[in-house]
Amino acid sequence: MSTAWEELRAAGVPVGAVCAIPTEPVDAGRWRAALGTLCAENFEGLEEVDRECLFAWLRAFQHHWPERFEAVFPQIGTRALTELSDPGRDDNRYLKLRRIAVENLSRTL
Repeated sequence: MSTAWEELRAAGVPVGAVCAIPTEPVDAGRWRAALGTLCAENFEGLEEVDRECLFAWLRAFQHHWPERFEAVFPQIGTRALTELSDPGRDDNRYLKLRRIAVENLSRTL
């Protein structure tokens, strides 16, 4: 598993129903660099379930804290959402992951 993915998991990307609770405030530079690394690799190292978790986290961040999302992930955030989008995604699973993501983000933002 890549260091970039571990960085974003530590930031609160949900990984299934049980996930680590973020313990540190936002480090925009580290988050941006981690997402940039994953984008540059076309998310190749991530399993489909990890891609789904990252998508839910990014969408939750963008929806609930849009100005902060743009400040932390200018351009790269929107690009990542586009690349991670999957019309065949299970809506119920996505909503559960997104709720977890909102809770995690609310602790760090």
